[in-house]
Amino acid sequence: MHFMFLILAFMLWAVVWGFFHANPKGVPPTQLLACNLAIFVLAAGAALVSAFPLYFDALAVKPDHKSVAIYLAAMAGGAAFMIVVAAGGLARNLLVFPLSRRSPT
Repeated sequence: MHFMFLILAFMLWAVVWGFFHANPKGVPPTQLLACNLAIFVLAAGAALVSAFPLYFDALAVKPDHKSVAIYLAAMAGGAAFMIVVAAGGLARNLLVFPLSRRSPT
């Protein structure tokens, strides 16, 4: 189980690193910051929305297996967070700040 947490942590780090290294150039920094912040707030919300119901459902099925419920919730929340950050980064670069709206650098 610990090995899976290490894999999740590495994948989270890689997704967040890739998100920030793909920041579009030639856009106003305040708009970019606001967009990035909105994506991360949405990702955190998606992680919570997917983790908490799974946690409570797992506890309802097996109340004496709290560690398994935590594990399932962490994996689901982490996966939801990564999906939203990756999709948000693509939307940011292709839809919100397309090449046509960027100033030449």
